[in-house]
Amino acid sequence: MLIICIDKDDDIGVKAGVKSPVVGREACLDAAARLGAADPEDSDVNTIYGGIHVYDELRADGMDVEVVCIAGHR
Repeated sequence: MLIICIDKDDDIGVKAGVKSPVVGREACLDAAARLGAADPEDSDVNTIYGGIHVYDELRADGMDVEVVCIAGHR
């Protein structure tokens, strides 16, 4: 299963300097932290953390799952 967090306007790239796609739990955590530090009110931070939360729940249930964050174009 693949959990996809979509940042349609590339805030992770523009505001946080993170290149898309971001693959894996740790990389997504890093992207969320960088974006949160750059702009704590950006809703994409919650989107990424929400995806990680679902990832953790599914992994705990024994599912084969991955999480990614994909950015669109500014």
